[in-house]
This record gives sequence, structure tokens and C-alpha cells, in this order.
Amino acid sequence: MFADQQEYLRAWHTDHYDRLVLVEGDSWVSYPFLKNLARQFDDTDTLMLNLASPGDEARRILRPGSPQFRTLRRLLHTRRYGYNFDLIFLSLGGNDIIGPEIHTHGFVRDKREYPNLLGRELLTPRFYDTVSGIARGYVDFLKLRDRSDLNPYTPVVTHVYSYLRPRKVGTRLGPLMFGKGWIRVYLERLHIRQAAEQLDIMQGMVDALYKRLQPLEERFDNFVVVDTRSVLSCNGRPKTAWWKDEIHPRSRGFARLARYIRRIARARGCWPD
Repeated sequence: MFADQQEYLRAWHTDHYDRLVLVEGDSWVSYPFLKNLARQFDDTDTLMLNLASPGDEARRILRPGSPQFRTLRRLLHTRRYGYNFDLIFLSLGGNDIIGPEIHTHGFVRDKREYPNLLGRELLTPRFYDTVSGIARGYVDFLKLRDRSDLNPYTPVVTHVYSYLRPRKVGTRLGPLMFGKGWIRVYLERLHIRQAAEQLDIMQGMVDALYKRLQPLEERFDNFVVVDTRSVLSCNGRPKTAWWKDEIHPRSRGFARLARYIRRIARARGCWPD
């Protein structure tokens, strides 16, 4: 795997690879110190250009005119700086819908003010507008691909994250612990303290993302939205043993996700052999 474009360029010119893959997204494909989702797809026959960065948001990456979008345009379009990719893998949207915005941006209503609403009923129009914005970003990117000189038929594969159990478990990087998580801590500030209700809100968020992205498969060729919502669940409940912290799977969790994504995308004819 080659994280920056200079390394990728050198490898492309000096070595032989059967497949060229472009990855963009957030920490699920760039989390350090464990075998994240992108690393699960890496092998000796694949040259992978990974542009992902922890904390990145779809609204920045997929916004026309943003630095990330200009980079994607150059890589897909420009014969001097671009490539004919065999696969484009996107892992986006998680940072747009979870985190402090749950509280500060009004994604979820305060339970004290709406005591009769339960679980996902507390999700606000502003949250659903944000999810719609993510879908519009995907549309902009897929139109960019379709109009590109080098990659008009390149498969684009993405996913919709997985159901998780809201917990106050932050990220540990080496000896350092960052925060107390991204969901439960903010739901409790909104006086939502029942575990079952927190779980239903989280599931409602992931369901909303899938509901907005999946119909795009009918609109764009060679585009697959893999439904990974229940892949890290057992008997209908998120299995915490597959999770490193509140929102990041362990390496074996990522391995489970990678096998499923590869199997579904290959069955749809959108995974290079």
C-alpha cells in the first residue's frame, strides 16, 4: 500500500502490478496501528493509492472545488497525472453524522423536550438533510467518473458502516487515549440515557445513510453500495468483541467486513480479479 502519490508514482513506473486501486475516505481506511479496511484489500498484486485520512468528511472530499475533489478530478481525468484504475473504493459519511454534531448541530432532539419520542424518532430534519448532502456528494463524484477521460467505466464500491453499540470508549493511539467516544457521550448530553434508545438512534443513522445511497445504484452503472449494516452483529445485536472502540472495528472486524464487501462486489461484477 502506498499512502502518498510520489510513492505510488515511483512504484507504478518501477514495478509490475496486476491491479491499480484508488481509496478515499476516513479512518476506516486509514486507521493506524491496526489492519484497517484498506489494508485488508492490499496484496502483492495490487498497487493502492490511499488518499484517506482519519476525521475526513464526505462533505469536504466530495464537494466540487474542494482540494480533495480537485485531486480526484486530476487522478481520474488527466493523462499526465492520472491513472486507469481497476477499482475505486470509498469509505465515507461516518464523520459527517456522528460526533459533537449530534449535540451542537442539532442532529438529535433533547429528550427532556420531547419525552414522548422514542429512539430514532428523535433524529431531526437537520440530520436527514446532512445525509442527503452526503448522497449529493456521491452523485457529484459519480458524474465526475462518468465524464472522465481515463475511468468512465471504473467500478466504484462503497459501504454504509455497521451497527455498533454506543459506549464511552475513545480511541487509543499507542499510549494516548483520545476522548470518550463519538455517540453515547453526546446522546447523554441530550438526556438520552437508555441503552436501547441509544442503540435505536445509532441504527436509525446508519439506516438513513443506506436508504439515501442505495438507490444511486439504479442511476449509475458500475456502482455498488454494500450493505454492511449487520456484518458485525450476532443474533441481531452488535458484537463488541469485533470493535476496538466505539466506532472502529478491530483488525478481525475489518477482516470480516472486507471479506463480505469483496464477495458482494465480485458477485455484482465490480471487483477486479
